[in-house]
Amino acid sequence: MDANDYQSLVEKKDLATLVGYETLRDLLLPELLGDNPDILYWAGKKLAREFNLARDEDLPIFFHQAGWGTLERLKAHQQKQLFKVSGPIVALRLKKNAEFQLEAGFLAETIQNQLGFVAEAIIKNQDLRHGSVTILVQQDPEDPIDLALIPNKSTLHLTENEVQN
Repeated sequence: MDANDYQSLVEKKDLATLVGYETLRDLLLPELLGDNPDILYWAGKKLAREFNLARDEDLPIFFHQAGWGTLERLKAHQQKQLFKVSGPIVALRLKKNAEFQLEAGFLAETIQNQLGFVAEAIIKNQDLRHGSVTILVQQDPEDPIDLALIPNKSTLHLTENEVQN
């Protein structure tokens, strides 16, 4: 799927259903993957290479459009960024002990590609009471990535208006 396909799907909101998403994400994938949720982390990194976000501001928009919840940056330091993912879908998934490794991998790879340094993410906290997940992304300024490894894909430029639709 390229940037044009993505934009086309975003405009057709009536095609996606929560039931379809949940069936694939939290019923079928765990069955196929077994006891190895780390595969979802690497899948998230792969998705970030496919959906090459142009700007840091595109991250919360993409999370909203992908149905992953509301993404908020809580803290940002030179080498660490702390994010919170929340919303009704996150609260529902937390009640089912769902994994959030896909989101963590996506954040790590996106930040890595945007900043040019190796980045990894971990789930810091899953707050069932408030329906949120906290993800820590750390980058290593001593370990620049090979620019040839950054995907040669068109970047997605998302707008705030797309979130509000």
